[in-house]
Amino acid sequence: MATDNLTKAGDFNLEVVELISYRNHVAEGGPLLMDIKPITLLVELVEDITETFLSGSITVYDTQDIRTTLPITGLERLNLKFSTPGMPGYAFNEEEGVPFQVYKIEEVKVDESFNRGQFYKIYFISPEAYNNDTTRVSQAFEGVIEDAVDILLRDKTFLNSKKELFFEPTKSNTKNVIPNLKPINTIKFLGKQARSSLYANTGYMFYETATGFNFRSIESMLAMGGASARPSKWSFSHQIANVDKMNVAKQMRNVIRYEYLSPVDMDLNINAGAYASRLITIDHFNKKIETNDFDYSASFGNHFHTEHKDGAKSDDQMTLPLHKLYDTDKDLSQMPMSKLMVMSETAQKHNDYEDIPVNELVQQQNSQTTLLNQNNIILLVHGNTLLNAGDIITFNMPLMAPVYDKKEQLNPYMAGRYLIKSIKHTISIESASHDMVIHAMKDAVRTPYPIETSQVQIPTPDRSTATTVYAVDANILSKVGDE
Repeated sequence: MATDNLTKAGDFNLEVVELISYRNHVAEGGPLLMDIKPITLLVELVEDITETFLSGSITVYDTQDIRTTLPITGLERLNLKFSTPGMPGYAFNEEEGVPFQVYKIEEVKVDESFNRGQFYKIYFISPEAYNNDTTRVSQAFEGVIEDAVDILLRDKTFLNSKKELFFEPTKSNTKNVIPNLKPINTIKFLGKQARSSLYANTGYMFYETATGFNFRSIESMLAMGGASARPSKWSFSHQIANVDKMNVAKQMRNVIRYEYLSPVDMDLNINAGAYASRLITIDHFNKKIETNDFDYSASFGNHFHTEHKDGAKSDDQMTLPLHKLYDTDKDLSQMPMSKLMVMSETAQKHNDYEDIPVNELVQQQNSQTTLLNQNNIILLVHGNTLLNAGDIITFNMPLMAPVYDKKEQLNPYMAGRYLIKSIKHTISIESASHDMVIHAMKDAVRTPYPIETSQVQIPTPDRSTATTVYAVDANILSKVGDE
């Protein structure tokens, strides 16, 4: 029975786990149903802003061989409903939402202690995935891009979804002719060309959470109304000592374990064009060639990032310290030949419709995506269905140094606000616990890095000579002769 009282961290309400057969129940005149909650051992569900659909698996212990007697063929649906007590949750059942689609069974293992029992995993995904797999888009879409996305999501010949769509308006006025792409590939293609109506950015994500589908830019996840930073939805801390088990609120904010991924990969960032790039566009119709250089430092303050200054955009919390490289008298943002791109562009190729210039699409998107793949953290925390992929959280990452005054210091750069990339929910019936693995991203530092405008002098011996290998060989031979 569901409850609204959270008595301990990790509490959960698992209300419905039910298979809907592709067969009809002759006596009751509806689909044949099978309640598998009594045999469920583990429920896992993932939502991710880089993945289109919700997906997951259910591990069961089956002593009645229902995968054969039902049978389970990959044409079944799944009613699933769970939540954290007192919080909104996942309602993907017939009464409140859209049931999932079962698509695979794996890891079948016979119970060695009881040869009539078996363990196996039932995998599920949103039913729109099957519609995407079986259809193609071959038509033109005109006007603002969100209208095309709505058609692709709703139309019975495409994804045929009944779920809510949360979209960020664009100021695009384009015409795109789609040549036999699948619906999701079409949406991704259109998303790369979408320009926000409020933010100085381009490129939209299309993903599903517990509340529905989202079509929006990353910057809209970081800010609100085009004017202020989005508030953090939840704050986490890593407690070195055991957390008071009677304090449920404190437990819910405790990070059980965390891992910091790829904090520095400067070589990758430079070659990917995260800090600087040059784009040469060629307009064959108008016989025009243009060059556009991207400067990360100069453009940083034009956008919202994970960190902010009193809710406003920040211009100095970059992940790249301002520092002149070697004796070039330039910082890495001023070196556009780090990445060179050449692309074709033709303006107004569809009469009154105007595509977004390529130089507004590629370079900023490329930099943002690359830097969000740096400074990533993995948090193991107690289950909390209030949070979704795309939300902002705060992680009070401790400074990994001795504590002398009993007051733990925060990491000046990596503590702070993060964007949730993905959440994996794990509900264990055996341990009666609900945990989450949160993968979060950061594209700015909490405290600006120190600026060093003077060239750092590192004295090294001057060996800038060139010597032939023949001379080296001759020297060796002369020494051999002396012996």
